[in-house]
Amino acid sequence: MRQNVSFKSHGEVIRGHLYLPENFDAGQKYPTIAVAGPMATVKEQSQGVFAKALAERGLIALAFDHRTFGESGGQPRQYEDPNSKTEDIQNAICFLCAHENVGSVGALGICAGASYTADALQGDRRVKAFGTVSGHFSLREALVSNPLATDEQKRVMYDRSNTARQRYFETGEAEPDDMLIPDMTEVPPAGADPFLAEQYDYYFCRVAAEWPNYSNHMVPFSYQQLARSHGLDYAGQITCPYLGIVGEQAFTKPFTERFIAAKTQGAAEMVVLEGGSHLRTYDTPDLVVQGADALSAFFKKNLGN
Repeated sequence: MRQNVSFKSHGEVIRGHLYLPENFDAGQKYPTIAVAGPMATVKEQSQGVFAKALAERGLIALAFDHRTFGESGGQPRQYEDPNSKTEDIQNAICFLCAHENVGSVGALGICAGASYTADALQGDRRVKAFGTVSGHFSLREALVSNPLATDEQKRVMYDRSNTARQRYFETGEAEPDDMLIPDMTEVPPAGADPFLAEQYDYYFCRVAAEWPNYSNHMVPFSYQQLARSHGLDYAGQITCPYLGIVGEQAFTKPFTERFIAAKTQGAAEMVVLEGGSHLRTYDTPDLVVQGADALSAFFKKNLGN
């Protein structure tokens, strides 16, 4: 079953989907997972896929639209702010802890959602287990330290970000654009990086038919916020058990390895999905089954059946 739910975060209404197990008993409490998705995505995408898969395995799971995205409130629209997203996750946990059918609470982050969730879990003793799928634990490295981007390109990005923020301050106008995720108008040529073909399929080909609430555009001054986000800084502060699900071929696999190495408190382990890439782990059926099986066993072990 799936219920439409809502809660407040920093005064704005957050819209979510609460997935319930088959044969749900309103008189019982269940282990429950708050699921945060990749950058700029909405609850119908990978976070919803994994929330549904966890519910099919006997847990309650919440997928939701962060502020300024999808059906949730907030301005400016499409503002990717790690600090705001961290606060939304904290409030999602508050919502779950207040729910009459929620027992112990865990958290799952997918791609950038892993970094935002890691930030949210610092000092939060309510969350008893933390899992990730294709965890991208450093947006700072993706933008600022990326050797594929020249210093001139980075300067241009900062200039556009600064200009857009100043305009928003002076006029209240903030138009999302393709600075952070450039539009792809045609299939990448044969021999191109396989990630480009997967990106083209996921972020451009499937959108209109599958996720009408999604837009891959963000306001340009998201860049300044993302350039400061480094989830690896939080690993040492997280004491609950951790499980990282990664694709064998995913460019984010080393981030999970580094997060585990930096996590000095509590158990930490990794499950590698054979043949999986970064984006394929989001919703490719066989990889979702493998990932959800491992995550449900992990969460039930640490949250109770």
